[in-house]
Amino acid sequence: MNLLAGATGFLGNEILNELGLLEDQTLVLTRRKMDTLPMNTDQLIIDFNKILELELPQIDHVFLSLGFPLFFHNVMGFMNKNHKEGLFLVDLTYQLEMAKMAKEAGAKNISIISAVGANSQSWNYYLKIKGMVEKELINIGFDSTNIFQPGHLRGNKYRFDILLADMASILSDPFLHGPLKKFRSISARAVAKQMVNNSLKRESGINYFNFTDFQPWR
Repeated sequence: MNLLAGATGFLGNEILNELGLLEDQTLVLTRRKMDTLPMNTDQLIIDFNKILELELPQIDHVFLSLGFPLFFHNVMGFMNKNHKEGLFLVDLTYQLEMAKMAKEAGAKNISIISAVGANSQSWNYYLKIKGMVEKELINIGFDSTNIFQPGHLRGNKYRFDILLADMASILSDPFLHGPLKKFRSISARAVAKQMVNNSLKRESGINYFNFTDFQPWR
C-alpha cells in the first residue's frame, strides 16, 4: 500500500491522480474530506498535530508533499516570524514525523518533494528548511530515499503571484543552461509523473531528481 500526505495541495493532487492509475491501493492522509478520489484510494482525516498517535496499516512506499502555504516572495526568502514558524512545523516537523511513522509501519521506500537549491546552510529560510528535511530524512534510513527538487511549478491558475512567476519563467528559462538548467520551471504534472513512475523502480540508496529528469514528461 502507498501512503500519500499532501494530496489537497496543487502538486499533491497531481501525485494523487498519478497514483490513481496504479493497481496498488493508496491511503491518503488529509485534514479535510476530499469529495473526489481515484477508485484505488482511501482517505484518513487526521489532526497533523497528533501524527504520532496514528496506527497505520502495512505501508510499502510513502509520498510526502506537505507544504505550508506561501506566496512567491516568501519562497524567494522574504518571510515574517509566522511564516517561518508555519514552514518549520508543516514542512519539517510534520513530514519527518510522518516518515518515521511510515517506516515503523513497514515502509522501505520514500519519495519527497523538496526544492531546487535546497541547502541546510542557506540564508533563504525556505531553502534552508528544505535542506534540513532532506538531511533528516536520509538519516531515518529507508532502503530507497527519493528526493525531488523541482524549480518553480507552473500552472496554478488560481494564484496571481504564480501567474506572474510563470511569465517570468517563460522569459528566463531559455537562458538557463549547464549547471543552471536545473533551475528552470516545470509543470506540476511532469514532477508528479516522474515521482510516481520512479516509485515503481524502487532503486536503492539516495536518489535526487531535478529538471533534467523531468524533461520526458514536460
